[in-house]
Amino acid sequence: MTKPAQSPVGVNGRRPTSRLFLGLIAGSVGGAIVTTVAAIGLFMHRTDTIQTYPASSAGNYAAAVKRVHSPMDIDRYEVWLGRLVDGGVPRGHVVTVPLAWSTEPRIDWNQDMVVLHFQPGGEIRVPMTMVLDDR
Repeated sequence: MTKPAQSPVGVNGRRPTSRLFLGLIAGSVGGAIVTTVAAIGLFMHRTDTIQTYPASSAGNYAAAVKRVHSPMDIDRYEVWLGRLVDGGVPRGHVVTVPLAWSTEPRIDWNQDMVVLHFQPGGEIRVPMTMVLDDR
């Protein structure tokens, strides 16, 4: 006589709890990974340099207009004032350009002040001590 085949169901018609527990753990870990990847993709921003304006009177300094893009928000623009390195400004004093102002400022480099002139007539003044990088 042959033995009947055993079913995956336990004695009282229940599945073993170890499989259920492992499935719960695997689902939780998978859900956490998917949520983390989605959050990073949606909230991480990317910065692109639009234009770099080397300073004519301030040595090896420059102003770089950068676009900050985030999938969850509208693009914003910043002007980074700092040392010119390999044709760009990798770090420096950051000035956020207000909405509806142009992204092509006229820049006056004075001995003690950097003046950013925007259309429609806006002006932002930054002391040169904020721009100088002694690192």
